[in-house]
Parts: sequence; structure tokens; C-alpha cells
Amino acid sequence: MQLFVYISSNPEVVSPLMSELLSKGIHGATSVDCKGMLKSINDSSVEPPPVFGSLRKFINPDYQSGKMVFIVLKDEEIPVVKAAVHKICGDLRLPNTGIFFSVPVMNWEGVSHR
Repeated sequence: MQLFVYISSNPEVVSPLMSELLSKGIHGATSVDCKGMLKSINDSSVEPPPVFGSLRKFINPDYQSGKMVFIVLKDEEIPVVKAAVHKICGDLRLPNTGIFFSVPVMNWEGVSHR
């Protein structure tokens, strides 16, 4: 089993991605709001290091929260989910399309075994 995590600054892709996953037989995905380091520092009253402080003027004040999608998958389901992310979200080598990774799940409770 693996925990697959997809993070995107574009919340518009989450609903179509969830629909695509469902059509591929993938169930149990969860999405949560998130924000990146620069946005967190910008929202903070703590004075950031100089390099971050100089970037404040480039941060969009109308920024929406990003989304993080979590799914616990069987190892063989990982390629299916990766293909769905590429289909819906585009080429992840391009800016602002997101990032995904997976980590082994060694122990769990409450996960439905399909």
C-alpha cells in the first residue's frame, strides 16, 4: 500500500480529478486546503528572511488556497492514478500544474480492503 499525495495551486482541477479517479475505480480520495511557504510567510506577522521579504511584492494577494489530495492505494493502482493526474492536470513539468509523490504505508486502521 502507498499514500499518494497530489498538491496543486489550482483548486479547479480537484473536482474533475476526483471524477476521473472514480471512473477508473479509485475510491477514498480526500482533499484538503493548503498553502505554500511563500504565502504562509506573507500572511505571517513574523519578519521573513531577506530573500522572502523581497518576494512579497510578487505574491498575489487574491491567491486562493491550493488543494492537497490524499489516497491510500494498492501498489498496482499507482500508475492508474498518475495517468489520471496527467490527463486532468497536465504536464507536471510546467509551472503551476502541481506535484505528486507517494510514500509506503506500513500500518493502517480503518481502511476498507477492496
